[in-house]
Amino acid sequence: MRTDGLYDDLIAAAIPLASPRLPLAIPSLRAVARACGVSATAVYRYFASQTVLTQTILGSIESAFLAALAGADDPGQPPRERLRCLAHAYLSWGLANPGLYQLRFESVDRSDEDSVRTGASDDMLVHIGSLIAASDSVSQVTAEDLWAGLHGLVSLRIHKSDRAWADESDAQIERFLAMWDLAV
Repeated sequence: MRTDGLYDDLIAAAIPLASPRLPLAIPSLRAVARACGVSATAVYRYFASQTVLTQTILGSIESAFLAALAGADDPGQPPRERLRCLAHAYLSWGLANPGLYQLRFESVDRSDEDSVRTGASDDMLVHIGSLIAASDSVSQVTAEDLWAGLHGLVSLRIHKSDRAWADESDAQIERFLAMWDLAV
């Protein structure tokens, strides 16, 4: 790989190393250096410690996830359609990025120096809650209920990939939303 733009190369190498289903671990500085074909000391020019690399990777994962959701949201659509699109985007991103999904949503939340908390996911939950409220749903579903259900769908499909699922994930989401009177 090139040495100009090495920072971007290092992040580009780190993300696939973090992507396998298990273990739920951020790659080491040395592993990222090996993936880029550079010495471990070259990585330290961009990341002073494993903590800085970990924070950068987790921040990148969160940004990619939130961008996928934001890209699916069309403010010109009715609230129920927007919720439907967000639910499908959540499932699609999770299934397309199983290792990253696990790092973001199945790793233990930590309060140590390696933790990353931007508040962006909380903002997304507030947004989803406002869409639910505007949807005229008769159910008492909350944004957290919807999140828990979607997480269950993604997590089960990631961890039980050999299972013969009765339906495609899209059909499962439509039934899931209909259970809570959120289907279009």
